[in-house]
Amino acid sequence: MALDLVAVLKRLGVSLDCDSAPVTSPGVITWLGCLYDVSPEHFNLGMSDGMDVWTSGQGFAPLDLAGIETWLFDAPRGDHLIIAERKITFNIEDTPQRIERNLTIWTQNELAAFIGYSVLDGSLVIIEDEEDVTSDIEPELFSGSGPFALKPKNDFTQLENDGLDISMARPVLIPAKIHNVKGILRGPGEDEISRWVLNCGGLHLLHEVELLDKSPLLNQDYLEINPKPDFTDILSERRAHSDGMGDLLRWWRFENEGAIVDTYDVLVPAHISRDGTGSKWILDGVTGTLHRNL
Repeated sequence: MALDLVAVLKRLGVSLDCDSAPVTSPGVITWLGCLYDVSPEHFNLGMSDGMDVWTSGQGFAPLDLAGIETWLFDAPRGDHLIIAERKITFNIEDTPQRIERNLTIWTQNELAAFIGYSVLDGSLVIIEDEEDVTSDIEPELFSGSGPFALKPKNDFTQLENDGLDISMARPVLIPAKIHNVKGILRGPGEDEISRWVLNCGGLHLLHEVELLDKSPLLNQDYLEINPKPDFTDILSERRAHSDGMGDLLRWWRFENEGAIVDTYDVLVPAHISRDGTGSKWILDGVTGTLHRNL
C-alpha cells in the first residue's frame, strides 16, 4: 500500500499548503505543498516557512542526478525539500546547485527516522481502526490459476466497415498473453507508467481490463503470440510540452530495457469465419482488431 505522504506530514503537525502548485515540467519529482507555521522542532530538522516540499514518489526506478537536474531547471527561487521515497544513485554532496535555490534532500533513512521518532513519541498512530485498514484492500485482478477469460467489448464496427457479416461467424476463444508493463517514459522529463498490453496477433494497448466470471465452453483457435515482445513502440507517446513559447507535441519514449513485466495467460473471446474468397478471418472481441487472410 502506497504511503500517503501528505497525510502523514499533516498528522505529524506539519502545516502544508497544497494549493497553487508551481509550474514545472512533468517528471519523477512532484510537488506536495508549501510549509507554513513551522514549529521549532521541525525548524531544527531543516524546515522553514515558505519552503516547497517535493517527493520522488515510490517506485522501482531509483532517483538519479538526471532527475534532480531536470527538476532543478524549472524549480522556482527559494527553499526546497525533496523527500526521496525511493533509493537514490548519488551522494548528497554531489547534488547540483542553482543560484537562489536552496535544496535539502531527505533520503529514505531520514524519512524513516522522522516517521519513526513520531511513532515512538505518540505523534503518529500507525493503525487507528482495523476496519479502516481492511476496507481499502482490493482483490488482485489475476489471482488463482489461469488462464483467465477476458471480457469482450463486442464492437463489430470493423466487420461492418469491411462488409463482413457477424451472423455468419462462430464464437471461439484465442489463447493469449497479457502483460502488465511498468517502466519509464523519457522525453523533456521522465514519467513512471504502468500499462496493460495484450499479446495476441500483435501487441495491443488496453486502457482497461475486465474478466469474465467463468470461461465460456468454446472451441479454441490461434493467433500468433510474440515470445519476446518489445514494448518501445506501443508505449511511447506524444505529449504536449510547454517550452515557454507555446505547447509543442514532443515524443516521450518508453525504455524497454529495465521494464518490469508481469505476464498472465488469458483467453480472448473472438469470432471466426471466412470471407467471399474463402480466406479465414478472426475478430478479436477485446480490442476489436480484425485479422484477415489467415
